[in-house]
Parts: sequence; C-alpha cells; structure tokens
Amino acid sequence: MSNGLSLSPSDDRLWSIAWRVCRRELRGGLSGFRIFLACLALGVGAIAAVGNVSESVLSALERDGRKLLGGDVELRLTHMEATAEQLDWLRANTERMGELATMRTTAYGPEQRRLVELKAVDDIYPLFGEMELADNIPFDGILDRKDGLWGAVTEAGLLERLNIAIGDTVKLGDIDVQIRGVIATEPDKAVGFFNFGPRLMVSKAALMDTGLVQPGSLIRYYYALDLMGNETPTAFRERLENQFEDAGWRIRDTSNANPGLRRFIERLTLFLTLVGLSALLVGGIGVANAVRSHIESKTSVIATLKSIGASHGLVLRIYFLQILVLALIGIGIGLLIGAVTPAIVAPLLAGRLPIDVTLGPALPSLIIATSFGVLTTLVFALPSLLRAREIPAARLFRASAGLFNGSPVRRRDLPYIGIPLVLLLVLTVLTATDRAIALGFIAGSAAAVVIFTYAGRGIVSLSKRFITGRDAFSRLALANLHRPGASTVPVALSLGLGLTLLVTISGIEGNLDNEINENLPESAPAFFFLDIRPDQMDQFRSQLLAQENVSDIEQTPMLRGRVTAIDGVDANDVGPGDDRWFLRGDRGLTFAAAPPPETKLVRGEWWPSDYDDASKPLVSISADIGNAFELEPGDTITVNILGRDITAEIANWREVEWQSLRMNFAMVFSPGLIDKAPYSLIATAHMPREMEEPVDRMIGLDFPNVSAIRVREALEAANAILAGIGTALNATSMIAIVAGVLVLAGAVAAGRRKRIYDAVVLKTLGATRANILYAYALEYGILGLATGVIAAFVGSVAAWSVLVLVMEAHWVFLPMTIFGPIAIGLLATLSAGFVGTWQALRSPAAPMLRNE
Repeated sequence: MSNGLSLSPSDDRLWSIAWRVCRRELRGGLSGFRIFLACLALGVGAIAAVGNVSESVLSALERDGRKLLGGDVELRLTHMEATAEQLDWLRANTERMGELATMRTTAYGPEQRRLVELKAVDDIYPLFGEMELADNIPFDGILDRKDGLWGAVTEAGLLERLNIAIGDTVKLGDIDVQIRGVIATEPDKAVGFFNFGPRLMVSKAALMDTGLVQPGSLIRYYYALDLMGNETPTAFRERLENQFEDAGWRIRDTSNANPGLRRFIERLTLFLTLVGLSALLVGGIGVANAVRSHIESKTSVIATLKSIGASHGLVLRIYFLQILVLALIGIGIGLLIGAVTPAIVAPLLAGRLPIDVTLGPALPSLIIATSFGVLTTLVFALPSLLRAREIPAARLFRASAGLFNGSPVRRRDLPYIGIPLVLLLVLTVLTATDRAIALGFIAGSAAAVVIFTYAGRGIVSLSKRFITGRDAFSRLALANLHRPGASTVPVALSLGLGLTLLVTISGIEGNLDNEINENLPESAPAFFFLDIRPDQMDQFRSQLLAQENVSDIEQTPMLRGRVTAIDGVDANDVGPGDDRWFLRGDRGLTFAAAPPPETKLVRGEWWPSDYDDASKPLVSISADIGNAFELEPGDTITVNILGRDITAEIANWREVEWQSLRMNFAMVFSPGLIDKAPYSLIATAHMPREMEEPVDRMIGLDFPNVSAIRVREALEAANAILAGIGTALNATSMIAIVAGVLVLAGAVAAGRRKRIYDAVVLKTLGATRANILYAYALEYGILGLATGVIAAFVGSVAAWSVLVLVMEAHWVFLPMTIFGPIAIGLLATLSAGFVGTWQALRSPAAPMLRNE
C-alpha cells in the first residue's frame, strides 16, 4: 500500500495519515451530524451569550465607576451630616467636593400623592458625568429659587402618577416646589431593583426649607470627592481613616461603585450559566448518540482499514480528528450565537442602567464557552471512540447489532475520559462566582443523570414485563422500547434532564409568586408608615383608629446603624458568604424593654423589663444571623450609630419570619443607651383595600412629613422583578428542552431504516397506516409520559430543596408547574416520533422487499 497503512509509522506519521483519511471522509458532508452540531451550538451559545452580556455590563461598571459613584471616593453618613471639622479637612485635602442628601418622602399633587426618592444636591452637582433633561433643557440653575418657588426635576413617572405637567407645583413637606424638567439621565443614580418611587431632585437649600429634616429622620448624606493629583483612592482612605477613626461613615471608591448592581449581575450570570451548562449536558447525550451512530455506520470502513494493517491507534486518531473537527464547527456556531446575542439584548438594556453598556463579544467569555464545548465533546465522545478501537476486524465485518455490548471502556482507558471529566468539573467550579452553588449544581446533575439512567432502564424492564396479553400493535409498541438498539435510555436521560430543569425553575418561581400574591397579603399590613416623630405618635394613632375598619396598629422606634465588628473581629475581615448582607451598609435596628409580639426565643433569655444599664447594652439577634456567624449568647456585636461605636452583648436569638412582612429587625437592643439617640417611629396598620385611598389622603394632609408605603404596590413591584428574572431563567431552560428534543429527534433518525422496514413488513401483512401510527404513538407516548412524570417528581424535590433548605421559604404543590412540563415532554416525544416515522408510513413496500 502506497499510503503506508501496513507499516508501523512513527507517531507523527500516524497523525498525518489519520488527518488525510479524516479529511477524505469529511468531504461527504455533515449528514448525520446535524443533531451533534445543534446540541453543541445551543449549549455553547447559551454560555457564551450570558458571559458576553455579563462581561459587557461589568466592564462598563468598572469603566464608568467615577461617574456612577459621583467622584473618586464617596462618603456616606446616616441621620447626621459631617461635622465642620470633617468638612474643612475634606475640602483641604481634595480638589473638589460635592454634597448631596437622599431620603424617601411624599410629594403631593392637586389630587394625588406619591412616595418619591428625594435627592437634594449642591450647586456643583454632578461632580462627574452629565445630568441630562428631556427636550435638551439645560440643568444649570434649574433648581434655583425663582419667583418665590424652588425648582425641581423628576422622572416622568411622577408626572403621570400625580397628573401634572412641567410648570406645575407639588407640595414637599412645608413648601411647594415647581417641576421644571424631566430627568433623562442621572449619572450617579444607584440602580435600585426595588425602588419605592420615582426620583425627585431639588437643591440642598430647598430640602432645609421643607421641614423634613428632623432628629431621627432617615436621611443619608453623601460627599463625593475628586482627589488631588495622582493620589489613589486606597491611599486617601488610609489618610482619612487615620484622621477620623470614629467618623462612622461608609467609604466607597471607584473599584466598587455600584456593589448592588454588580452582585445582582454576578448572581444572575451564575444561574443563567448553570442553566446553559444543563443544556450542554443534555446536548452531550446527543453528542454521545451521534458519535456512536457514526462509528456504527463506519464498521465496513474500519474493518477494511484494520484488515490492511491499520493499528488501533490509527483508527482512534482518524475518528478522533473527525469528531474534533465537527465539534469545532458546532462550537464555532455557538460562539457566533453568543457574539450576536448582545446586539439583540442591547435595546432591552438601553435606558435601564445608569451606564453606557457597549455590548459585544468578550474574549474571556468566548474562551470559557469554547473550553466547555471541547471538554463536553471529549467526555461524551471518547467512550464510543475507545470502545470502537478495541473491536477486532472480524467482528466489525458482521452486523453492527451489539457493536458496543460488553465492558464500556477498559480500565487502562479510564484516564482518557476521567481527565476531561475532572477538567470540566474544575472549570465549572472555578468560573462560578459562588463555588458552593456550583458544587451543588454538579452534585445535583450527577444525581439527576443516575436517576434518569435507571429510570430509562426501568421503562425497558417494565416494557418486557407487560408485553404479554396485549393486542399486536400494543405489543409492538412495548417491544420497541426494549429491543436491541432502542433509544429508550438516552431519550429518558436527555429529555428528563431538560424537563427537570424546567420543573425546578417553574416550581421556584411559582412558589415565590404565590407567596407574594396569595399568602403574604392575607397577613401583611396595608401600610408601612415611616419617619413619624415621637411627638406625633399619639395623634397619628388616634386619627388612624378613627378611620373605619382600621385595626392592628403597631409601632416601634427605628434607627440605622452599621455593623463594624462581629465578636471583636472587624467586619471587613469576616469571610465571604451569602449572609454578608448583614455587614453591608446600614441596618435598621430598634430597642425594646419587652420582647416584640409573637417572639420565639431560640437561645438565651430576654432582659428584664426594667433593664436600662447604659454601660452594658444587650442585643437580641435573629437566629439566621446567629447561625451564619456562629455567634452565641455572651458574644458581642459592634454597631456604629450616629458616628459612635456601641458594643453590645448578645442576650438571645429570635426566630424571625422575614416573609411575614411584620416589623422585623435583625437586631433589637435593650433600652438605656441607644434610646437616648434621636430616632423616628415606624408603624403598620391593617385595613380593607377600599380604605387605603382615604387613609393615604388623610396622612398626606395632616402628617406631611410621614411617608406611607402601600404594601400592595411594593408586592406588585417585587412580583414584576421576580417575573423578569423568571422569564430569563425559563427562556434559558427552554434551551435544555430544545436540546432534549434534538436528542430525541436524533434517536428517531438513527432508527429510521429499522422503522421503515418494520412499517413495510406490517403493511405487507395487512396493517393500516392507522395501526402503525397507533403503535408508534403508544411507544413514544409511554416514553414521554413516563419521563415527564419522573422529571416532575425530581424537579419538585429540587424546587422544594432550594425553597425550604436554601431560601427558607414555603413550598406548596402548584399543579401547573408539574403538569405543564409533563405535557411538554409528552408533546415533544409524540411530535418527534411522528415526524421521524412519517417517512416509514409513506414508504411503498415493493422497493424495500426487493432490496431485502
């Protein structure tokens, strides 16, 4: 042989020969590999698309950090402004300093009132970026006092809600302000995924005239700093902290300009990527089926090569190169999908983020998606390649039935599969922003693979057991489920994984939506009232009770404080975790002599009702915080309140039901110390829905400083956010369903010739098309229904685990989250089976019988 196959060439020569043979075979086209390519393209495309969008948003956050923050460094104080000494030092040690304040309050129109996010700014605002108003109205001087009225600008939503226009006035505390423009772009607006109202912006001087600034009012003061020369934010922070060790302000710089948005994007990216990996896992089964079918179709070619002296290694190299080339084509298509998706998403993000996001391909995301695609191909393709390599030529010349029976892979070949598998798992963990969730995903995926593999085998076993005593076509349907070469197990595995993912996501979203829309409103108050002055409380309470059907008024004092140390350990040195929310920013806290209503103590004891030792403050903490930070009664928590660090001894743990929407606090202090600080009161009240509007008007007229939050509106806003996230997750999970259907279609296509032959024989024996269609419909119906039922059970268990064990929420049986995916599974298998067998129904008998 001139090609040297009968010789023993070197390793390089083997690769050269393998590539030449591979290239010649690939000239025949991609027939038989369309499912293979589609499965890889879907999974890789999902991962690349999610990564590209996420990388673009996070890069924009870093690029526009100065504009988002409003300066190089931002300082924030709650309840109190910086002292004159602090302001003098800041002005002397920076190029420029901007001052602003924010609070929630109520704006009153002629007929309506609306809770707003009030922002008061100084004359040099914004320090960085551009404040843009609609219709190109200039911002400079628009907030100044003119003709006895302070100016204001707002978001368009407030004009619609109050039924007013530019030039009209709204009442803000004790004064009227004139609306002079609509905000188009607010450069330093923090992204709030749960804002209580539209933005209303006035000057700081106007805020002081409103009368809203009272002791204990929940006002946050911000100082945006433009640093001198080349001084870095880190160096400035060190100087600042050395100068004012106990200032109590929260310091941020451009490296973390919008931590809330960053955390949200990272967490959503993680979940969407894991869903994309699920699609890739399902597609991997399609890859395995395609490779197995391809090797079986090449038995005569492989036999010929071996008969003329081709070694096991050469055969392996030939088909390894073929699969690798095809995989790279599929991955390339996926990368193209991932690169194009940001252009589709861009219009959806326009105007929703306070940054200019340039969406486009991100090289790191494309490399990660490529790595996932290559490793998935190796994990699922190598078993068939290695097993084909070991089969002797004499066996290959016989029929392909039973080709891969026996031991799947020799022990010596396990590293070839094990190494890519380990690399795939390591890549999954290393690229995840939360490794604990990634490990949970890996464990859950492994469990699901085992469950559906045995479920498929169970369907095969039961079909054998129930085949007797049936009519001929029912027996044919059951026999098709367990005959040699049947695709029952791979179909159950691939479709089952996709349906399980859909059931899990639908179950979580449905239960959270049910909790918000059905369960919570039954026990939730109608209103939360904020910023009630202590001297107003008696009158406020009496006027509320005078209203018809108003009941269950509860009140409690509230301050804000920032946790600075946990049992003597600085908060910045406490390890990462989901419970770090307790250490981020200011926390609401209260004080009480007696335990709050319905308090359930888990550990420790409540302090005596007459306890007022200022030298030894005590604190009650929620049990979830105690567990998260491994605290015990007797340990300490240090909280900075109004610039003063207060260290309190933990007296007890309380069981807190956050979903109850009662006035829950993570920390309740003993009286004696913090009750001496300025504070405001918050209150809740229950009432029927028809009373909400009259009560809202009464509060607006008689207590203009009090902010009333309608719980129903807040729940609707939360539900809208949940629906948006659920849509993204469900859309991505459908990719896994599509991958499962592709695997099913591939399995049907692989057995097409067998189906045609069976149909021809049956028609020759007198069977009608209806008889044959019934047999195939019953076969695929049983497979789809059984897979759907098992997926519904597994997905429900997964949803229950996430809701109850992770989110500590309630779980209830929601039929549509179960029956919907079952119907999808049944419809998918019946559709794929019908399409795949339609040719069998239409094939004439004579040509097939002559050929056989």
